[in-house]
Amino acid sequence: MKNRKAFTIVELLAVIVILAIILIIAVPQIMNAIKIAKLKSIEGSARLIAKNAEEDYYSQKLINKRYNATSIPCSDVAKLSDDYSSCSITYDNSGTATVTLKGASGGKFDKIKCTGTKANINCSEITPLPGYTDAVELLTSKIGTGGLIKDDHDELRYQGETVDNYVTFNDEVAKWRIVGLFNVDGEQRVKLVRKDSIWNNYSWDTSDSSVNRGEGINQWGPSGTYEGADLMRELNGDYLNSTLSVDANWYDGSNNSLGSENFDKNYVLKESAQELIGDATWFLGGVAYNSTVTLADAYIQERGEQGKMCTQGATYCNDTVTRTYTWTGKVGLIYSSDYGYASGNSNCATNIASYNPYCDTNWMGDYGWTISPQRDSSSAFYVWNADSLMYGVEASVPCPVHPSVYLISGVQMKGSGTTADPYVFAE
Repeated sequence: MKNRKAFTIVELLAVIVILAIILIIAVPQIMNAIKIAKLKSIEGSARLIAKNAEEDYYSQKLINKRYNATSIPCSDVAKLSDDYSSCSITYDNSGTATVTLKGASGGKFDKIKCTGTKANINCSEITPLPGYTDAVELLTSKIGTGGLIKDDHDELRYQGETVDNYVTFNDEVAKWRIVGLFNVDGEQRVKLVRKDSIWNNYSWDTSDSSVNRGEGINQWGPSGTYEGADLMRELNGDYLNSTLSVDANWYDGSNNSLGSENFDKNYVLKESAQELIGDATWFLGGVAYNSTVTLADAYIQERGEQGKMCTQGATYCNDTVTRTYTWTGKVGLIYSSDYGYASGNSNCATNIASYNPYCDTNWMGDYGWTISPQRDSSSAFYVWNADSLMYGVEASVPCPVHPSVYLISGVQMKGSGTTADPYVFAE
């Protein structure tokens, strides 16, 4: 008979003890591994939620929302872009803030522009249209070509008789021209002028016979009870706002004389053009009458406060209007210095005054009124005979009118500026 060996109780107890020891050691490690796996899963989900929440936060706060610039600096604005080349926040003297974000190739947004105050900034996305380029960048790249030069004041201007600055604006093909690129109210802005006159005989201003012999008042903007020059009010009224349903008359002589021709309602600025025009500070400093006026003197005097204008005496200047040295509005005229800088004749810088034909070879050609007043009488200045500025012209004398405007900052443009391929602009 075969001998069968069985486990003893002692052996079973030993096995049970060993298994118990293994469980005591292994179970906590297994549970800990499970816990770590769960925590990692939760952490990954939390990171994803946080990332999405952060992106949503900045999108909601920065795009068409208001936020506090002291708590959300430029580096946070930059989080809107995956790939950006520069980001800056600047404040002017009034505390107005401008945030500019430029994206490198492949970034979410090419540019984000924000304006407001230190407490409240309003940001909006600017997406370039296909084929368009930021106007500042495009014009800067063209310095030295097509007549575009940088002047002594670091402003970009078109100079010479034949220049590539034709513009299609207000649905008027190649009828407008670029004067240049200027720093206006802390921003780089494109200044346009209409090459063809919209009126050939319009007074700068008129007055009744008891004021300045009926010859007008050389104050462009409103002052006190004075509503501003007739031409200013018409350019920023019917012409700007497209309000005309019929043709309108205009002044073309002293004592509020009405012209025989009508203002053509087809000239008014259309809505598409109005959207591209921005308010700007225009300089109204008076230039002193002198038979020899340098371009540098005219430029400085236009932008300064060279004493009270209209001081020649009761016979020639007996109005009681207080002159101002700036005006904020949309539609103005060129400065007298704009005409001088457009000339390709180097002698123009020496003398741009009356009867001195030194400012020829000038793309502006035959022009009319400028926005610049004369300091020591009630006169305004206009371009005479396509060669020089005429000083001492009564505001009531009828002259051609070429409207001038500053486009909004951040405007986009395309084209080469030739008559065959004029520049066009878009927001």
